[in-house]
Formats: sequence, structure tokens, C-alpha cells
Amino acid sequence: MPVLKEIILGARVYRLLSLLIVVTMLLAACGGSTPPTTAPPLPTEPNQAGTEPTVAPTTAPVAHAPTEVPAEPEPTVEPTAAPEPTVAPTAEPEPTAAPPTPAATATPSTVTPEQIAANLRAATVRVTATFGETAVAPEGLGAGSGVVYDVKNGYIITNAHVVEGASSIKVAEAQSNEYRPARVVGRAQCDDLAVLQVDDPRGLVQAPLGESDGLQVGAEVTALGYPLSFQLGNDLSVNVGRISQLDAELGKYRELIKHDADINHGNSGGPLVSNKGEVVGINTLGFGDSGAQGQNFAIAMSLARPIIADLQAAKNRQYIGLNLVPNEYAEYFGTDQGMAIAGVVSGSPAARTGIQQADLLLKMEGQATNSEVTVCDILRSHAAGEQVKLTVYRKATDQMLEGEMTIGRVGAYRAPQLTVVSQGSGGDNGGDGGGDGGDGGNNGGDSTVLVNTNFDNGRPGPWSVGTGDGFTVSVAGGDYVLAITKPSSSVYSFPTAHREVPNGAVATSVRMQGNGFAGVAARIVDKAGSEPSDLYVCWIDSQKQFGCAKTVNSKVTVLVQPKELASIKPRGANVIVLAASGSQILFKVNDVEVARFEDDELPNGAFGVYAESTPGDFEALFDEIAIVRAN
Repeated sequence: MPVLKEIILGARVYRLLSLLIVVTMLLAACGGSTPPTTAPPLPTEPNQAGTEPTVAPTTAPVAHAPTEVPAEPEPTVEPTAAPEPTVAPTAEPEPTAAPPTPAATATPSTVTPEQIAANLRAATVRVTATFGETAVAPEGLGAGSGVVYDVKNGYIITNAHVVEGASSIKVAEAQSNEYRPARVVGRAQCDDLAVLQVDDPRGLVQAPLGESDGLQVGAEVTALGYPLSFQLGNDLSVNVGRISQLDAELGKYRELIKHDADINHGNSGGPLVSNKGEVVGINTLGFGDSGAQGQNFAIAMSLARPIIADLQAAKNRQYIGLNLVPNEYAEYFGTDQGMAIAGVVSGSPAARTGIQQADLLLKMEGQATNSEVTVCDILRSHAAGEQVKLTVYRKATDQMLEGEMTIGRVGAYRAPQLTVVSQGSGGDNGGDGGGDGGDGGNNGGDSTVLVNTNFDNGRPGPWSVGTGDGFTVSVAGGDYVLAITKPSSSVYSFPTAHREVPNGAVATSVRMQGNGFAGVAARIVDKAGSEPSDLYVCWIDSQKQFGCAKTVNSKVTVLVQPKELASIKPRGANVIVLAASGSQILFKVNDVEVARFEDDELPNGAFGVYAESTPGDFEALFDEIAIVRAN
């Protein structure tokens, strides 16, 4: 019997394929598009007779109907980071582990913004960081804000981008120019959080950390911090607004709270406070002076809390010690590819490998690194202690370098150094810029990428679009949208160029709007006429449940009974992965394996995506879709 086995896949589906990496490939053994076609029902009851297909996608009624959940809006903006830009570093000590993050403090009564400002004035500190000069960045100061959450031990949470790569860090209270030195205890660069510690916490107070899970759109929030502190002075700024979206995702950021309380450069790392007086988010992104209003974002405390606990214990997350900035130095490097390295933290994994300031990071794990999103996707697909392959261009010596770096390892140890693979080649050699979002074909060793589609360019690639009786399949707003307006109907889609994939996996990032089910399907076999196709399908729904079923010869069999899963985001993006190898089938939701079962009735077929409505309209919005074959 084949055994499921996770392997590391050295290919990229833009921001998604690294998410497919986490399972994908099954497998000790696991290891032109089709019109979206008639699909079977999912959960608990056998399907009613399907309707006759009329165009590409077709629908089939189903028998179950979960309780209604209102549709939520999708994010519509692309903000820029609020903080001051950072630049190069020198050494930074690595502290010892500390006690766990304190639990949420209950403050049930409603408090006014004036009371919030009074209560948290001494818990909201001004953070100033000093950065040295490099070939790609001048010497300068960065400013942000921070939240004291453990006054006894002097712990402060802020954004990683406020302090990463700084040669020195200091903090001060409101209306004070008396700074106290601070050091970085731990940082999570991809989650943009860092824990600082001061040795002298006298005069500071502890902010109560609340829970963000119970927040509602429209709720009042207050943003505290020190925007534009170099220009406006050292007093605390207090801005009031309302939440407009929960579970937003932008670039590398996840679980963001979108609000309209004004924030600007210097607010980064400051608290977003509920009307209970509790810190429910860490302000991170905003439009600042770009002209857009009301588009500001905070990292939700539900995401931040476990990260804070790790960082406080000196457990860095996805840490490599690089201060990466966009490559705006094409004239210097001779290419516009890659990410410029503005600083390297002393003793970090990058420093141990021999990476230097003003190098250019061109590739990681064979993938072009033209954005921090790509870098973070790759790092999140690896555990601490694992190695990633690098391609780096060094302008100072006109050399192309390659090597491996160990994620998260710090301190004194002997690490393999980068080696020269070419001399005098210029920066263009090695920066291929990635794929075009269509079919794949990249070989990942034990697996082959068949499809890696990103819909940001508005094109469907190998996926079909069309309309039918009660449904529309289209590309809109950077998503592949399966929209159903006919109650209790379903639709699925797969690329016809890959009809026979006996062992493989499909992964996607999907949002749900309305009442229904969004899923992934394996071993789809088309049937003639209106007869439902054979397939395996696993799904999530707007009631925070998941399940799996199969349809064979029009008979529906439930393989995994519907179960609740707290990590499902009815209003946000969910990453779902379905992999099949031999008789073994595995389903993952948001990086957690939730189902694994055996069934050998369908040995071959296509992989694709699925949507099903319950009473009311429903849309499944697939941000990216990846399909791989196990070799």
C-alpha cells in the first residue's frame, strides 16, 4: 500500500505553490481546459438528479442546506507600508528565553477613546532605530511605536520592519526625550512582528492584550502611536475609527484588521485598541500620505499572540537575518530582478553563509525572488533548521554566488559558505523572473508542476470561463470565480490538458462569499450527458466545517463526515490542499491535515476546484491554483 510522504517541491505557483509544497506530494509513491462540469453534492445526503448541461460549466442540485451566513466584502485596496524605511545593520545580541506571553486581560466595560489614551499612554512607547550606511541605502534613523505587554520583564511588541537590521534601538515614553536602550529578543520577519526587551521598565505600564476573534465589522477602535515623530514631536497620537474588514490578506500579511483610524509613518508597531480598552491588533500598514483615506491595517491579536510567545522565548520565525528592500537599483546591479540586501544581522543565518550588505538576492529554492511575498512563501514552507538554496549576485566583485542557508539558526557555528559559480556575468544571469501564471512543467524531482495559475493579469490560463443555468465562471479582481445563483447547485472545473493524473495534488487559496461550499477535487472522470462525473471532493463551508465525499456512477458516498474546524475563515482566505496517491487521500486546511482516508474505487482522473451553493447566492473566489503530478 502506498504511504503518504511530504516532499519539498522546488517550484513556485506565484504566492501559492509554496503552500502546495507543505503537503504536496504525496508520496513515498505519491506520489485547453475543461468547461467546469456537472459536479456531485458534497456532505450528508445523496444528490438529486442533475440538470442538463448547456455550456462549459454545468450544475447539479444537492440536498443539504446549512444555516445562512451573510456574505463578506473582499479587500479592494493595495496599501503601502506605514513605517519608516530601514537599512543596514551591525551586530545584535541574541537574548535568552523568557516567560510565556501573558494571557488576555478581561476588561468588559466600554471605555472612551479619552480613557484609552489615559490608560495606555505609558504602555505605548516610541521606538527609534539607527541604521548604518550601505551601497544601497544611506545612514539614517527609523521610527515606530511599540506596546508594553509584560512590564515586569520589560517586554515590548512592535513591527519587525521597525527594527530589523538596526545597529541600535531605544524606546521612550510619551512627551519624554529620556530614552532607554532596548534589544531584540526575537523576530518574525514574514509576520512583521518583533519582541523587544528593556532592562529598566520603571514608569511603564502593561497594556491588556485582548482577543480579536470576537470583533465585528463596524466596531469602534482606537489607534495609538507616534506618527511622524521626527516632524510632529514626541506626544502620543490618538485616532478613532471603525473596522471595515476582518481576516484581510495583503502581500505577505495574513489575518489583518482593516480600519479607518488614521495611521502614518511612525504608527507601525502601535496598538489598535477595542472599546473595551484591550489591544486587539498591532498597526502595521497604511496609505500614509499617498492620498487614499481609511485604508489602514493591523495584525490581528489572534495571529500575533502565539507568535509573541515564540519570540519572547527567543524562537525566531522564518528568520534569516536579511533586511530586504525592492530592487530600485537597476543601474547599480545591471538588472531589475531580485531583492536588494540593505543589511545583514551579525550572527544570523545569512551572515554565517557569507551574504553581505549590498548583495542582490536573485533566487531562493530555484524561484525568482522579486518580492518579499515570494521570499516569505518559501520560508513558511520550511521549518526552522531546514536549509534553503540561494542564488546571490555580488556587484562589488561581479560574481554570481550559490549556496545553502539554515533557517532560524543563530550564534556561533560552522556554516557552508556561498561559492562562486560565475565571474563577470552581471546581475542578469540567474534572475529569470518566474513564470507567467499558465501551465507549469517545472520538474520538482519527485513531482512535476502541471498547472500554476495566478489570475492577477485577468486571464484564465488553462481554466475555462463561461455561463450556464444559474452560474457564471469567470476571472474577476484577480480571482477565478465560481458564482452560483441557483439554489443547491454545484459546479467544478479542471484543465482538460491534464485529464489523467493518478497520483498528485491540487492546492488553492479560496475565499467564500455567501452560503455554500468551496472545495478541491481529485480523479475527476467525465461522464456523458447529464450524468454526474465520478470524483473525490473535499470542501470547507461558510459554517466553518469541512468534509469529504466521492461520487461513483451517480452514487454519492460520504467519506469524511462534516466536522467543525475553528481555523476556517468564513470571511477570509483559506488554503486547501487535496492529494492522492494510490489508495491514500489527504486533505489539508490552512496548513493543518484534517482528513486522511483510503479508497481505491477511482484510480485515475483530473484534479480541479469545486463550488456548491445552499439556499442563496454563493461565490467561491480562487486566488491561485496549483496542480502537481507525483512522478
